[in-house]
Amino acid sequence: MVGENWWVTLSLLTTTTVATTIILSTLLHHTSAGFTLEQGIPHFNTKPYFLPPPSNNVTALEGQSAYLHCRVAQLGDKKVSWIRRRDLHVLTSGVQTFASDQRFLALHAERSENWTLQIRFSQVRDSGEYQCQVNTDPRISTIFTLNVLEAATLMEGSDQRYVRAGSTIQLKCRTSTPSESPGLLYWYRDTEILQQGGRVNISTSMNGATVSTLTVRDATVADSGNYTCWPTKFLPASVMVHVKTEEKAAAKSDSTVNNGSPVNTQEVKTSAGSSTTTTTTTATTVLLLLLLLLLLSRGDAEGLLGLLSLSAVSSDPQQHTYPAR
Repeated sequence: MVGENWWVTLSLLTTTTVATTIILSTLLHHTSAGFTLEQGIPHFNTKPYFLPPPSNNVTALEGQSAYLHCRVAQLGDKKVSWIRRRDLHVLTSGVQTFASDQRFLALHAERSENWTLQIRFSQVRDSGEYQCQVNTDPRISTIFTLNVLEAATLMEGSDQRYVRAGSTIQLKCRTSTPSESPGLLYWYRDTEILQQGGRVNISTSMNGATVSTLTVRDATVADSGNYTCWPTKFLPASVMVHVKTEEKAAAKSDSTVNNGSPVNTQEVKTSAGSSTTTTTTTATTVLLLLLLLLLLSRGDAEGLLGLLSLSAVSSDPQQHTYPAR
């Protein structure tokens, strides 16, 4: 009987020792999560501390909401505040917003450890560092970095396109941020959404940058209008397309020369008349000189005087007065 009691006592002591060792090891392992050991006696730490966030570096697309998630355990009666680092402006405290910019909101569910700063309709200028702070003594804080990417759509070529009727309209657009998904992408002509099929072909690729190409075959005057490429997560881009018929294009071509300057028919006529007059005057002068040389060689004084009179008439017909017969 004594032997049996001895074995039972030994088994109980061994089990108690193993259990105590496991408990102490577990407490030592979780010290950083809120437990401390003082003089070998474990107890709970009641001070607030930060839990690992999903990410301290957040990227958002311009125009979309940006979210910064701060997780605080054992907050107790303390408050969480969000501070913009560049100007040390307190944006929120608890769930109350202090910023005049109503785009900033503090989101918190009851009994949750998450204190989220929401920035609605984010802008590129919102990029920078934000501080999640708890008003302990001393205060504790953690830093988040926000990067807001520009959400622009770029249309290739000029914003005015001229196309001959019967030819092909081809437009291409791309997003300014290659790494971001554009969401849904639509092509518009004025207010009409263009659909794939018939004369219309839409091709979109997302190999790095998002590029979309619109092709309209056998263009008609009715295809003229304002064409818009609009990825739903980006700002749209537009181009004006003018489809001209052959007759209008030919008329426009005939009415312009040298960079589109109109032909001045009056100037053409004046230039031609001046050229003819100059040629006639030159021929008359040459003839008079030949006659003068001939008369001088003969010594014909009377003929010489007559020739001089004829020369005066030819040189100034407006002022010469013919003698009455």
